[in-house]
Amino acid sequence: MMGMKHGAARRARLAGLLGIATLAMLSAVSACAQQGGGGNNTSSTSAGAARGVPPLDSVLARAGRGRQHGSDSAKVTVIEISDFQCPYCRMFFDSTYRRFDSTYVRTGKVRLVFVNYPLPMHSQAFAASKAAMCAGAQGRFWQMHDILFSRQRDWAGQADASQRFTRYAGELGVNAAEYRDCFDNDRVAPLITNDLTQAASSGVNSTPTFIINREKVLPGAIPYADLAREVDAALAAAQNGGTPPAGTPPQP
Repeated sequence: MMGMKHGAARRARLAGLLGIATLAMLSAVSACAQQGGGGNNTSSTSAGAARGVPPLDSVLARAGRGRQHGSDSAKVTVIEISDFQCPYCRMFFDSTYRRFDSTYVRTGKVRLVFVNYPLPMHSQAFAASKAAMCAGAQGRFWQMHDILFSRQRDWAGQADASQRFTRYAGELGVNAAEYRDCFDNDRVAPLITNDLTQAASSGVNSTPTFIINREKVLPGAIPYADLAREVDAALAAAQNGGTPPAGTPPQP
């Protein structure tokens, strides 16, 4: 009986965590719907607004799409719940991310979705998330992601790192006026706040945390070999008709 209770609790927790994936995928699903049709999209846009879906060309929608990396047809989705100011998240970036990206994400095996979890103890973490998401609205999320982690020691101790973030955005070639409008006016704050709320309510209490499809939650700066082993197992299960990627929209 105790084992059944623990199993039910685990399934409920994972179901809550999948809400994060659904949130992150919302814009991509909307984009696919638009590509499938032609002509005037006014009615579909109005219907989307009524459901709380941001317009396809809005900053929120573009930022939501921008933090997804890899093939939409990948058999495995890995959700990375992370804090740009967290030293353990930087440790994962330094030791594991690049190799994992080149081996699994860029080869089309894995879709990686970044979920923001700016911890209150890190004074510049929320601003760093804004910087990344605003860059993502212009298609530069992952480039800003790399800069923020690789230069974390340069900005993490600042009383206000916004000017450094603006300089990083300039290095990436984004439109400066659009970036400043996004950052200064908190255009992407609702996405970050939703990420934080969904993750916290689902039981995530540390960064980084990784979710592989619907089956596995991995906390901490997991070494490459361990992450690769779990992803390979998920890929094998998917090949055998196992659990579909987290966030996959239901079939009609």
